[in-house]
Amino acid sequence: MLEKLSDRPYTRKELVESFGRLLNEKKIFGAELDPTLIKKSGGGGKFILKKTPPVRALVSTWVRIFGNRILPHEFFAAISRPIEGFLHDENALYFAKNKVIYDTRIFYSGETVGEMTLFFYTLTEGWKALTLFTRKPPTRVVYIETITLKKQASGYASALFRYYEALFKRIGFHQFRLKASLSVGKYYWAKEGFDFAEPDELGKKQEELKKFLREKNLPVEEEEVERLTHAYDFALFRRDLKVRIYRNREGYYSRARDGEFTEEAEFPLGKAFLLTSTPWDGFKVIYTDTPKKTGLVYSPRYLEHRTRRGQSEQAGRLTAVMKEVERNGMRQSLIFLSPYIPQEKVLQKVHTAEYLKSFREAVYRGERVFQTRDCSISRGSFTAALYAAGGVLAGIDAVMNRRVDNVFCLVRPPGHHAGRERAMGFCFLNNAAIGAVYARETYGVDRVFILDWDVHHGNGTQEIFEEDRSVFFCSIHEHPSFCYPGTGRRIETGKGDGEGYTLNIPLRPRATDRDFIRVVEEEVIPAMERFRPDLIIISAGFDAHEEDPIAHLSFTEHGFFEVTKKVLEAADALCGGRLVSILEGGYNIPSLKRSVVAHLSALQGREEICSSGGE
Repeated sequence: MLEKLSDRPYTRKELVESFGRLLNEKKIFGAELDPTLIKKSGGGGKFILKKTPPVRALVSTWVRIFGNRILPHEFFAAISRPIEGFLHDENALYFAKNKVIYDTRIFYSGETVGEMTLFFYTLTEGWKALTLFTRKPPTRVVYIETITLKKQASGYASALFRYYEALFKRIGFHQFRLKASLSVGKYYWAKEGFDFAEPDELGKKQEELKKFLREKNLPVEEEEVERLTHAYDFALFRRDLKVRIYRNREGYYSRARDGEFTEEAEFPLGKAFLLTSTPWDGFKVIYTDTPKKTGLVYSPRYLEHRTRRGQSEQAGRLTAVMKEVERNGMRQSLIFLSPYIPQEKVLQKVHTAEYLKSFREAVYRGERVFQTRDCSISRGSFTAALYAAGGVLAGIDAVMNRRVDNVFCLVRPPGHHAGRERAMGFCFLNNAAIGAVYARETYGVDRVFILDWDVHHGNGTQEIFEEDRSVFFCSIHEHPSFCYPGTGRRIETGKGDGEGYTLNIPLRPRATDRDFIRVVEEEVIPAMERFRPDLIIISAGFDAHEEDPIAHLSFTEHGFFEVTKKVLEAADALCGGRLVSILEGGYNIPSLKRSVVAHLSALQGREEICSSGGE
């Protein structure tokens, strides 16, 4: 395998010489790339061959897609390396407009057993309105257009994929894409983290699974299907249920027995479903240009919670942050994750059934506020709150299953003031608490450390866990003598079994970044080290910023950046880097945007705050 890229850019002369070697070996051709002509014809011709482009054009295309730290002949040798006794032959690189194609036949023991085609290209993503003002590098994509085998080759596909993923990551390709059409491959690709490339594919797969459940008469509620948001979730869905399907001689599967599919097989539900499901386009982020792979949970559903005019907590907070993420060139380096609606039983681990019912009914009756004047509601508020909690669960899923190293949940309404049966301070469901309990119930997490640095004390979270020693709650906030909600004094350290597992750090007005960093170094990190958590959750409010009008602390985005780095270092040392951050407050739009970008930059392991134009 290619061990590393060149420490220096190759010169044009070196690239020309490398292309010369491949041209002499007849491994370089020109091609017309027409979707109607890509598939194999009866005569075996895959492309319309064109005159090979001049070398200057080859070099230009190569540098645009592959960069200038790998030579073409080195790449060709690496991509055609034998795997598990399977060889590539009759292989070549085809240069089409804006794409490079690798095409090969696959041989085993002297016999042709399959074929494969890979496309290499760049993709410019983002909001069109901002494209003219953004100078971010394009996304590099490798697409498995075709891979077919005449017989199921035990271990070959997985070994090839793992080799290619490491190779293309080393070269700097951001995404692996493929058509998940092979019977066994559909389950394998999903389990390996290939997600749905098309936005509407998730809904199609959910409906297909519901139909599958009805056909098989399985005891699964439809709401369980609704919470599946990634292909990985489908692969691991309800492993406790075994389902019978049928196999043919080529190794493909069907849901019903017939003259072709005669061999009976039994698999866990998720695997049985994917093995017999329709094809789907998949993609996997394999390289993010940053030391850490950071997820970002967001959904337009959060904008459906409409608050009264003049209230600080508005939907524009989130849209402004999303635009800032785009403007700073961070979009391609983040793994975007979708929320789902949690099951009622998950919510009832934190909130009472009566409280949830009263919240839902107040929204459906069209009331303007719920319980208190600062909790204004609209028709979309209950659903938005469910998706906010579900966004945290999706983030925990991604972190615990190692799809990402850490995650930031850009959600609203916020949650840290919400108690078991009380809404207050813009909060309805306690997102951080629901996430902590979900991690414990679903993944067997024994100890969760919640760090809340919103300018206001997280009284709801403290109330929920004050007698629970499995959750350590730590809050850094403005002193309650000067700031809402008037709780969070040093003497509040927990109750009963939870005594000593609450740490409140109130700060005097005008406290600065220096004070913020000092208490994290001297009190928070030592508390984490004593507690030794399996997961760290941050209630990340950014209203302690000096420009935020809602309180009186004087933090800056640089303070949030430095503190995030320190907490991330602690997470790496104590719990394998497992960290889930959740947006709470932050009501001055300019400072909120800068603070979130600083926070994300630190989560990604960047040395500096990402600024306009990317790194």
